[in-house]
Amino acid sequence: MDSEKALKTLNVRSVWIPVIIGLGIVVALAITDDRLNVETLGLIKDISPIALVVSVFVLLSKDLVNMARLKFLSKKSVFWASAIRIIFLWEFAIAVTPPVLGATGVLVYIMFREKLSFGTALAYTLLLATFDNLFFLTASPLAILISNGAVLPDSTAATNNLGQSIRSLFWLSYALIAVYTSFMLSAVLLFPKAIRRLTAWVMNLKWLKKWRLTVLKQADDLLLVSQILKGKSVKFWLTILGITYLVWILKYSVLNGLVSGFAEPTLMDQGILLGRHLIMWIVLLVSPAPGNAGAAELIFPLFFEDYLKDYTFICLLIWRLLSYYPYLLIGALILPKWIRGAKS
Repeated sequence: MDSEKALKTLNVRSVWIPVIIGLGIVVALAITDDRLNVETLGLIKDISPIALVVSVFVLLSKDLVNMARLKFLSKKSVFWASAIRIIFLWEFAIAVTPPVLGATGVLVYIMFREKLSFGTALAYTLLLATFDNLFFLTASPLAILISNGAVLPDSTAATNNLGQSIRSLFWLSYALIAVYTSFMLSAVLLFPKAIRRLTAWVMNLKWLKKWRLTVLKQADDLLLVSQILKGKSVKFWLTILGITYLVWILKYSVLNGLVSGFAEPTLMDQGILLGRHLIMWIVLLVSPAPGNAGAAELIFPLFFEDYLKDYTFICLLIWRLLSYYPYLLIGALILPKWIRGAKS
């Protein structure tokens, strides 16, 4: 575990990069789009207060369920205070890390510093990441099938063929998730010893030997994780999968609530909105921008403008202010004292 890299990410100064990028893109959008002006910002008064309150409640529920998932995974050995710190610091790490790199290493460090053994921290982190990916892999085809493709962006979008590009990025991201998840399931749950032997054989190849020790150490870590998770019941796996589905549905429902504050989507529309958020999120997983700063703002209209019309820009701002920036703030408030405790 590289604690120096983790602490470099868990740094209050990390906040400024995504903030500057995100605000820069918002300003650029406002300048280049003739439809955006002072009157556009004034549309914020049209949002339904009830919808806004519901969205905040759903967001808090998502974090609470995520904490409950961690407590269930740890057989309640993680106390609520520790679960709160882990979840909010994890959200902070996600908010300041490019999705294409991921924040799993940081989560291992966070759990380790919350008094979990290294093996247990690694096992929980990889399991949570793998089940999150299983949600993406299973829910997105269902969303496409049930909506008859309505959750995918319009491939005939006029702006620089952006619609077709987004579709291509979605399938690229989906393929990468599928490869990664297949490997992790094989290495941790299905064939851990066989994967360890295969890794050792591959790393004996002449042109790979300089990385052999590093890769074999990672393979040994995966074998340790498989031993920690060995013998779990079918009920355990189904419960983790069910809670994971609930976490992500609540996360996506925040935007459903905000859209409902400006428009009147039908029940079918609500399902399409959930599906579009899922597809957009999978596309953003290959983003090099920390916390998707700028990237989310750029592609948001492609997915939701047909529902929001003139309210698209203001809904985008509220969505990011509600679901992204608070985690930067909370993380920045928690970090100084937490790091002093971690180093002591």
